[in-house]
Amino acid sequence: MEEFGEREKDRYKRAVLIAAGSFYGLPFSLTEEDFLVAIDGGMHYYEALQITPNLLIGDMDSYGKENQEKGESGERRENGKNASFLNAKERTSYSIFDKKTVGERESFVEKAEREGDVEGKSSSIPLYRLPHVKNDTDLQAALKLVLSKGIREVHILAALGGERIDHSYAALQSLAFLAEEGAEGYLYGKNQLFTALRNGKKVFTKEYRGYLSVFSFTDLSCGVSESGLLYRINNVELQSTNPIGVSNEFIGEEAEVSVKNGILILSYAPLQG
Repeated sequence: MEEFGEREKDRYKRAVLIAAGSFYGLPFSLTEEDFLVAIDGGMHYYEALQITPNLLIGDMDSYGKENQEKGESGERRENGKNASFLNAKERTSYSIFDKKTVGERESFVEKAEREGDVEGKSSSIPLYRLPHVKNDTDLQAALKLVLSKGIREVHILAALGGERIDHSYAALQSLAFLAEEGAEGYLYGKNQLFTALRNGKKVFTKEYRGYLSVFSFTDLSCGVSESGLLYRINNVELQSTNPIGVSNEFIGEEAEVSVKNGILILSYAPLQG
């Protein structure tokens, strides 16, 4: 896929990815500045919301298979009108690797085909069909594609829960990947939000309530501080094998979590409204 032109890069401020896990609705209103991605079976959620994503990506082991089994027509509704959802006849290859951080290894996504159908259905949404045998998950491939377009704020929905807890853990690893790439990533569960923090700080306004858990995702995170919370620490080390950072609490003050060297995974309840 070709990179955005300058106008398109300015247009999209954040990416919203919907996967095929447990979906609890949109946590915010979408705008024209959102780049919308359906990840395989996540296309069903977009269809239910009657929202048109910018693209569909995946190996189609759930979306195409489910549609074939259900005998669906392959049509969705957009603003009250029927519209086919997959249409891109040309084939293309693209690189979504930042060689400075990822290295010279070849990406399977470079070989992904931009096809015109899922199980024989025509479409107007670009489809990036990935091979079943690959080195990245569908979510990881989608994240690399989004980063290649210059988007640095990513919201991931429906990538937690479901029958595959290993997929949930893989999604947390993808959060750490975004942090390594200098991007902001947010992973939504049921009344729970995850983000990754690398060599920096995150500030929470006094409106936050409930628990805040902080885990070291790297083997060792150095210089970790937490202020404005029930339990306060200053310049300590957290280890990935010790869950001591679980269940801190907001107390109605502005709070801050920081780390000098390492990657932290933060879990907290999102603001309501």
